[in-house]
Amino acid sequence: MSNISSEFVTMMARIWHRFSLPQGDAGLLAEMLAPMETAGEEAAVNLQFDLEPSDFDRALEELAPPVDER
Repeated sequence: MSNISSEFVTMMARIWHRFSLPQGDAGLLAEMLAPMETAGEEAAVNLQFDLEPSDFDRALEELAPPVDER
């Protein structure tokens, strides 16, 4: 189940974008974001992200395609 609620979407729109959503739009957006949250959570388990930036950088390097150094 998604942790993204219409209240959360309303708050993020107001704080990040300085925008007030029309009545009812926040719930629809929350429903649309739920599958992305689920996919992100599933991917994060396999990527072994931590709170340290170095772990994030290491994970990105491991995912990057090899560089052809000719």
